[in-house]
Amino acid sequence: MGAMRNNRRKTRLLVTGFGAFPGAPGNPTLAIIARLARSRRFAHLGVELEVRALPVIYAGSEARLASIIAQIRPDAILHLGLAARRKGISVETRALNRSHPLRVDAARRPPEAARVLPRGPHMLAARWSAPRIATAAGQSGAPAALSIDAGDYLCNQTLYLTLSTTSVPAGFIHVPLPRGARPGEKNARRPTLATLVRAIEEAALSLAVQARASARQVGRAASRISDDT
Repeated sequence: MGAMRNNRRKTRLLVTGFGAFPGAPGNPTLAIIARLARSRRFAHLGVELEVRALPVIYAGSEARLASIIAQIRPDAILHLGLAARRKGISVETRALNRSHPLRVDAARRPPEAARVLPRGPHMLAARWSAPRIATAAGQSGAPAALSIDAGDYLCNQTLYLTLSTTSVPAGFIHVPLPRGARPGEKNARRPTLATLVRAIEEAALSLAVQARASARQVGRAASRISDDT
């Protein structure tokens, strides 16, 4: 991380979480991004962190996301979502051009179409080194693994739209329900909320490092083109 301190320009990182939705009256990603916003590590390492909460609403999701990206102009984007049935952190490697017609949103409305974008490709690869992100997240002690299934809900849709509208490093992480999130549940295998926060913080910083390296490559390429002309 030392190289990040020496760079004058901060890397602007956008991290989003989701609100409640049917079956999940409480979404831990909101608590995670709130805690990230209070962390001093980002500024110390030359990262300008911006966090946003997204509603789990199909209507207007594309325009809403585009507005946030246009306003912040991030160098990298990390979306967070809840996968309540999973036991560990899932680092998504792709998004599919699909939406389940029976999966209603927080307004109890289904998606308008079975495809995220009518003329978009079937699959878009997440724009990051997923193995590095998973390794960084796993350093917290929480189980972390790669995933090829971002689902067929707003999580997958958000990642697909992001990859369709911007060229910056971007990806999605699904987190499980933290230990104690369900009253009466005694599952010691689930990570605590504090552990999830540490995992996402490490993943976010790893993504910032990747974004800075990518920006340097672009800068060197532009410099070579300028020299040639």
